[in-house]
Amino acid sequence: MSRPLVPRPRSRAAYGQWRQSRLIFSSVVLAGILLGAPLAAQEEEPPAGSGYDQEPGQERASEGGEEQATEEPTLATIVDRITFQIPFSAEKGGGTATGSAGNLEYLREDYVVASGGVEFRYRDMKIQGDRIEVDLNTKQLTAMGDVILDQGPRRLTGETMTFDLETKTGEFTNSKAFVDPDIFFEGERIAKVGEDTYRVTKGILTSCTADSPAWSFRLSRAQIKVEGFARIRNARFRVKRLPLLYAPYILYPAKTKRTSGFLFPNIGFSRQRGEVLGLAYFQTLGESYDTTFFADFYGEDYLGFGNEIRYRPTQSTRGIFEGYAIDDPIADKVRWKVSWIHTSDDLPLGFRGVLRYQDFSDFNFFRDFERDFGRTSIRRLLSSGFLAGNWGRHSLTILAEKNTTFLSQGQEITLQQLPEVEYRMRATQLGKLPLYFDLLSSAHYLSVQRADIIDNTYGRIDLLPQLTASLSSLPWLSLSLSAAERVTWYEDSITEDGSDFSGESLTRTVGSARADIVGPSFSRVFDKKIGKFARFKHIIEPRWRYAFVDEFEDQSLVPLFDQVDRLATNNIFSYAIVNRLLAKPKDEEEHGGAREILSLQIDQSFSLDNDRPFQRSRDRTRQTTRGPMSARLRFNP
Repeated sequence: MSRPLVPRPRSRAAYGQWRQSRLIFSSVVLAGILLGAPLAAQEEEPPAGSGYDQEPGQERASEGGEEQATEEPTLATIVDRITFQIPFSAEKGGGTATGSAGNLEYLREDYVVASGGVEFRYRDMKIQGDRIEVDLNTKQLTAMGDVILDQGPRRLTGETMTFDLETKTGEFTNSKAFVDPDIFFEGERIAKVGEDTYRVTKGILTSCTADSPAWSFRLSRAQIKVEGFARIRNARFRVKRLPLLYAPYILYPAKTKRTSGFLFPNIGFSRQRGEVLGLAYFQTLGESYDTTFFADFYGEDYLGFGNEIRYRPTQSTRGIFEGYAIDDPIADKVRWKVSWIHTSDDLPLGFRGVLRYQDFSDFNFFRDFERDFGRTSIRRLLSSGFLAGNWGRHSLTILAEKNTTFLSQGQEITLQQLPEVEYRMRATQLGKLPLYFDLLSSAHYLSVQRADIIDNTYGRIDLLPQLTASLSSLPWLSLSLSAAERVTWYEDSITEDGSDFSGESLTRTVGSARADIVGPSFSRVFDKKIGKFARFKHIIEPRWRYAFVDEFEDQSLVPLFDQVDRLATNNIFSYAIVNRLLAKPKDEEEHGGAREILSLQIDQSFSLDNDRPFQRSRDRTRQTTRGPMSARLRFNP
């Protein structure tokens, strides 16, 4: 037996309203059929001018001019579901509730029951549950079974709920709640007693979303005031599941904005320094700045103080500065560290600037006082700052950098660029010729300090122009030739024995050439539907390359600083066989065009210089100019 389109009320008093609403609905259906229009499901929000789009408490005028409020419910069905509009009278605050349910009925004229995955909307509230009952006289709502209340950025869930739609207050059982931005609490009972006030009984409060939060307060009861404080009774502080502290009363900030105050203490123990108590105070300095002061008290007379400053004056400028100093009674001196990270993405002329600076009083500071395990074994300290800008095919970078590597017995190697200026022009076609020119150039002022052996500063200028010719326009064959010459000038050079700088300048000129052939390529298309793909294309593509880099006789005199100074002389021929599988989706608008989903490359290289073999045996009695054969498989699901 099929369910009636509009459920019939059980009470006799509501029967007249039921007959009238059913007659109106049937007339609308008949009119739609006669006019040839499809019967559309009624929108959840009322149409303009229907009388249901008025503000709460506003009455609509009848044709006779008398002010009266309607209480006729409107119902329709969408695929075995009912959508409804339930207006409240002006005496009850006005407004209209809308929603949908599997079933809806009136137990009496002023009492509505909806069941079967109910969704109920009223003003700024959205309520979901297995069953929802509404008293139209008192505007009291009762919900049962997987109840969810969404009100702006706040959500409460529970097994049951009783709620006053006018005052927006109520109570939940076995409930969880989220309040923007990061306040989570749950309890056997949660009562919403005001617009921004909640009472929790036998529950948990935290700012972590995980099932096992990193930290939490277990409580017997609490009152939480958003943009105020959570007043917690019988608080048990836990890290994961481990209880650490108990307090009969705690005042915890529950504000969406940053608030000044003391942070949670840090407690620890060290064999060298004894027990430690870490205190921190957070201070806001306006909407874009804040600072935190630290104080660490150790049982073995160590005393540490620090400060952290964060700032973000604009959307594209941000930074953080941190400084820390500790009085070391064993070393009888103050040891320290500083770090500063700053980024600006909107500098004049299209430049972007980044600064990363860090320094320590001594190398052993890492091991003695760093709490981050990754830093306790650090071997290198890098500080840098740069300005970079891009304008079409041109780019300019100005870089200053200091790189310190720590060796054994307190020795260090420090390499500095003070500064580097790099100009790059990407490949640019020369007129209408199939010729392309690109340029990489840089000027450096370098400083080298290698333990107690070398300490020197010198300049370096490097130019790398390259010309490339594209000799084939066939779609199945690509042929290109390129030639380059790298010219590098050094203000100072290394002595022949490599022990020190000689004081003499050096110019290095190295030529290079390369030829690349891709093809001839062969392909075949398969009209085979697999998953979301409709067509496949298999491509077999041979590739050939010849690369030559000339020698420089005085390479041993070149001071080594970075990759610019290292020279990889070679005379190499290599080949590769590449299998590529492309797939084209059935729906290109949804999944995009054809793309490579699988490739297999097999390649091998050969040295054309017998003095530079590719492979040698361990005892160096055998060697070959043939390189190893390698295979590379790539799958993109």
